[in-house]
Amino acid sequence: MGTSEFERAFAQFDSAIVSPDLKAVAQYWREICPSGRLPCWSDIRPAALKTQLRIVWCYDYDAALDDFIGRLAGVAITGLSDKPFKGARLSQLRPNDKYPRSMTRAKRVLQEPALYRGYGLVYKTEGIGGIGERIVLPLRAAGNLPAAIFGATTFRSVIDWANAPSIDDKEDESWFSLAGSVEMPIAPDAMSGAALLTD
Repeated sequence: MGTSEFERAFAQFDSAIVSPDLKAVAQYWREICPSGRLPCWSDIRPAALKTQLRIVWCYDYDAALDDFIGRLAGVAITGLSDKPFKGARLSQLRPNDKYPRSMTRAKRVLQEPALYRGYGLVYKTEGIGGIGERIVLPLRAAGNLPAAIFGATTFRSVIDWANAPSIDDKEDESWFSLAGSVEMPIAPDAMSGAALLTD
């Protein structure tokens, strides 16, 4: 695989995204990709995403903990929880029934690496669900900066979740593999216990 495979995967990913804000985040990520490599956290310039900052988020991967640690989240994301995002583990932020899937998804984005687009139930708290769309993109490790996942989520809240049986309690997933078209964002042996998902 090479540049053309990367461009093909990204084009398919981009065309699958519905939200204009998510498209803007994805296209910015593509713009900051150096040739044959993924971007790292220091490549991101918040001013370039000022309109979308409220919906973006980033988790660093901590190999010692084998977990993802919140680095940054916009107000639309932090407002979904009474727990602080920065410095919190993914396992602390996600509900127990959602954490295993969230962890497997996050690891696949880094390990394969791959681009992810999901649609459906993107969050759930006590009595409230969020229906929408999310994207997840890999960031490579660089210097003292760990590998990370960078993403954005748009949603509308369904307040009376318990009485909304017509809404599926799931997220439809689409994967766009970058395997072989870019350098790995993290050493293959740096992540433990990560079973990859298949399409």
